[in-house]
Amino acid sequence: MTSLLDQISHRLPRGIREALLGNSRQDLLSRVTDTLVVFGDELLHAESGRSHRIAPADRSSAEGNIDAAAVAEAAKHLLAAADSECSVLLLLAPSEFLATEQHMPGLSGANLISAITLQQETILPACDEALALAVSDGGTDGNRLALWIRQARLTALFDAFTSQGLALAALAPRTLALMQSAQACLLLDDDGRDTTFIRTRGGVLEQWLQIQNAELGEPAFAEQWQEQLAAFEAETRQTLTAAQDYAVDQPLAVEPAYGFFPSGALTVSRQRTQRRQLKIAAGLLVGLLGLAASPFLAQSFELQMANARLESNRELSVEARQDQAVVVEFENRWGAINEFPQQNVAAAMFRLQEVLAGEQLSSLELSEGLIRIQGTSSDPQAILQRLEQDPLFTEVVFSRATSNTRYYIDLRLATVNFEAYRVRHFPDET
Repeated sequence: MTSLLDQISHRLPRGIREALLGNSRQDLLSRVTDTLVVFGDELLHAESGRSHRIAPADRSSAEGNIDAAAVAEAAKHLLAAADSECSVLLLLAPSEFLATEQHMPGLSGANLISAITLQQETILPACDEALALAVSDGGTDGNRLALWIRQARLTALFDAFTSQGLALAALAPRTLALMQSAQACLLLDDDGRDTTFIRTRGGVLEQWLQIQNAELGEPAFAEQWQEQLAAFEAETRQTLTAAQDYAVDQPLAVEPAYGFFPSGALTVSRQRTQRRQLKIAAGLLVGLLGLAASPFLAQSFELQMANARLESNRELSVEARQDQAVVVEFENRWGAINEFPQQNVAAAMFRLQEVLAGEQLSSLELSEGLIRIQGTSSDPQAILQRLEQDPLFTEVVFSRATSNTRYYIDLRLATVNFEAYRVRHFPDET
């Protein structure tokens, strides 16, 4: 039954398919009943305009963020009068998020998210924590602004809200809730601690600039910040300096691509989706039983399903080949650089110095793992034996006739294999 359901779903338009089978992220956002905005030490209820102050002592000294439990307690205070179950969209300070820019032409959807996630260690080498990623595949030039937040922060906020009996559906930077999807939008958010400037167009984040206000006291930082903002002086921008600036007439919402969804909330959404799928499957089963009463209609239906299966397999194979081509192209482009043999010249020199201690060396050449040395010694054979016994060296031989005092020795670094490197990356040149 699951296979049959999947075959039918592949034939449906994306909008109808998501309406029937569900989209966990869109489902969570569509069920939001209350939007809460964290601004400085205040928590604003966007729909009513009411706010509740969070004591400054509740701010975490380690991360500089409002404590999750304190936010949840303030949310409970603001939503205490609600007569139905609340589903909350929490808008946090932009300083809790990190923005990075990646060039990812030709990638979208799950492929884009996977590609950026796989490069996390390269993009953020100093961060060893688990991070959550949000990125839109909109835009035409291949450049993407990705937003990151610590996964531990998501979990802490979700658990804190759950302990207060509240459902936390999603989180997002508060500035993105005011962007207008139909046109260009410039927003400057200043909460007294951090200043963030964003520029969006068509619901896609194009610019993200951020600085701590304390750094603006340094002339160099202040001048650089003003130079960056000067590029947008010709465009009208909205400045947000208080929590009430977010108490606007229209409902606050965020693009699903820029929302962060706690794993617990996604699990609840998927459970609802599974129940919906079971109902659809039951309806399909009833329909199939009716069709089975007529052999002609049953055969016609089986033929249609076979065609749908064939078309689905074709579509799946096309995507797989495209993904494979991206991976092969990436390996062809960067493999020759990433796998270039490292000779570790410093280590080899120190090891030679230990082996040749007390001996006279007049010449040394190192090329592609091959070392040529010559010098004078009272016992050249002893030098050869010491080099042969050292695990760092291999293929140690006298390259030329050796007298009692003059020696010529060739040897290779055991950790370097240029021949294998050429065979793999430059087979036509070997």
